[in-house]
Amino acid sequence: MPDIALIAPYDNLAAVACEVSRTVRKPVRVERALLGEAPALARRLKREGVQVLISRGGTALVLQDAKDVGLPVVEIRVTAYDVVRAVAKARLFGRRIAIVGFENMVLGASTLSESMDVEIKEIVLERARDADTTVREALRDGVDVLIGGVITVRTAEKHGARAVLIESGPEAVRQAIDEASRVLWVKKHETARAEQFKLIIDNVSDGIIAVDDAGHITVFNEAAQRLTGRAAADVVGRHVDEVLPEAGFAAILAAASSGRDWRRESSSNPSSQPASPEVCRINGTLVNVTRVPIVVSGSCAGAIATFQDVSRLQALEKDLRKRLYARGHVARFTFGDIVGTSRAIQAAITKARRFAAVDSTILILGETGTGKELFAQSIHNASARRDGPFVAVNCAALPESLLESELFGYVEGAFTGAKREGKQGLFELAHHGTIFLDEIAGMPLRLQARLLRVLQEKEVMRLGDDRTIPIDVRVIAASNKDLRKLVAEGLFQADLYYRLDVLKLALPPLRERPEDIPLLAETFARTLSAKLGTPFQGFTSDALAVLLAHPWHGNVRELKNTVEKCLVLSESGCVTNNDVLDAIGDTPGSEGWPRITEIDGDTSSAAGTLASPRDSGTGRDLESLIKAVERESIARAVSACGGNKSEAARRLGINRTTLWRKLRSEHTAARRDAQREGGREP
Repeated sequence: MPDIALIAPYDNLAAVACEVSRTVRKPVRVERALLGEAPALARRLKREGVQVLISRGGTALVLQDAKDVGLPVVEIRVTAYDVVRAVAKARLFGRRIAIVGFENMVLGASTLSESMDVEIKEIVLERARDADTTVREALRDGVDVLIGGVITVRTAEKHGARAVLIESGPEAVRQAIDEASRVLWVKKHETARAEQFKLIIDNVSDGIIAVDDAGHITVFNEAAQRLTGRAAADVVGRHVDEVLPEAGFAAILAAASSGRDWRRESSSNPSSQPASPEVCRINGTLVNVTRVPIVVSGSCAGAIATFQDVSRLQALEKDLRKRLYARGHVARFTFGDIVGTSRAIQAAITKARRFAAVDSTILILGETGTGKELFAQSIHNASARRDGPFVAVNCAALPESLLESELFGYVEGAFTGAKREGKQGLFELAHHGTIFLDEIAGMPLRLQARLLRVLQEKEVMRLGDDRTIPIDVRVIAASNKDLRKLVAEGLFQADLYYRLDVLKLALPPLRERPEDIPLLAETFARTLSAKLGTPFQGFTSDALAVLLAHPWHGNVRELKNTVEKCLVLSESGCVTNNDVLDAIGDTPGSEGWPRITEIDGDTSSAAGTLASPRDSGTGRDLESLIKAVERESIARAVSACGGNKSEAARRLGINRTTLWRKLRSEHTAARRDAQREGGREP
């Protein structure tokens, strides 16, 4: 059964509709009915599953006005082509033409008078029963021929007058079928959304009641039924004050309708804060009520209230505090938070993603500040344990006795000052999740033996207890020291090292991925600028050159701190080389630090000095990297300024002449490269 039905007021329209439906391959059920016959037919079609109706002229108007039909009606518009065709036929019978019909068929037809050399009079029918009187009046006025719909033609023929039917052509029918298809899609989409909305409303734990602008209940979900002890079928459509006067809708509806501050009216307590929830008792249950008006185009269309069982809220809060979130054992970072496009960091991310897919122990090695915990959290969030806790502990930051009680927990009386109820250890808190043991090299040897047993047996024993507690924990350890060397020196247990060294992830220091420095610096700068409330307009090329030349022994952590200092030191928001040097704590020309020449000088001569003795790469590599960064910075500044070279030079911290020279040099180099590629040496 098609979802669309076309009700044709005359036979030829039905035939055209069937043909168009086949042509466009859109199933349409075609039926015949005229004016008052149409509503009964439409109701039957609705029962049979039709969702959208198509008709034309007065029949379409009758269907649209029939309140008990309840289906969208798409009108076949009478097009200019349809009227022109009818006028051309009518002209054969005379030049004085009256077009008689409903407004949707008649208006605008008289504009054809001059172009078609006829006299056209428009006569609008208000009701079908007026057709007879209207046609007789037109004939008395001396018209030669009448044009209109089915009702006009039938009436004219009854009086022996000539009449021409305005027939809808295939183009108008096709347009109506296309529009009906769109209406059907929207209707199905809205129905699906309504069902989805109802499903959501009925499955939330909060009671939800909505009313219209007159205070009649429109929504009464299952939770509201449980709280109030009333069935939705008994209350929907009734005034809320009759059913639940304690819900307090009257004040908020009155305030929103009159334009007053509804937030002040949303609580019966005049001293409460704006829009603050109110606690009241409904059906013997203490509930937390929040009311909000529904405002559409500036007018109040109703209101909605949510009801939360206070006892349930208290139980949830207690449970949450008892569990993880009160201690903050949550991994906040993912692989998407790791900044860098270099081959070294991308290789580390790829390996870490593979590690996340399995449950083996991981050992992360890397210098201080390389992001070991960032990787550990990302691995956890990409693993099957992502919904469990992520517990991190710095093994070198706590004294031995405290670290032992923190890791393994204790029972009442285990030591002086122990809590009466005892305490869970971090391994217990990490159950079904991940524990991150940072700076594992700093763990005392005695605790290393206890940790080894936990890893082997997958169970912990609290201090002062003789019972073991089974645990399901994934261990990620990290160190910035050479553990194999510590094993050789007897400072780290060999058995523990081999137990930890199942999957090894080595993080590259920042000096081994210098191409990531500009991206990291800009990312940190934009984040810190928003946090500190300081302006940031970018780094000048020579500022980036200083950043690239620095050895970064503190790696990404040192870079972030340096960028923060630069933002504070920069006066214009555009970070210069002097800002960077001040932040690092060195000055140009100081011992052990390369001299940076002015950017409006020859950067090629500066680049040679940038290869500091501390640099692991060659001066030529660094020179190429600096030139690439300079080109990118200039291009970005010119683009950001919409091609305005003066503004771009100001942002870069150089003079306009220097910028023009660099752009000209870049253009010349690009042409030379293009000629070489084409086999034509300059």
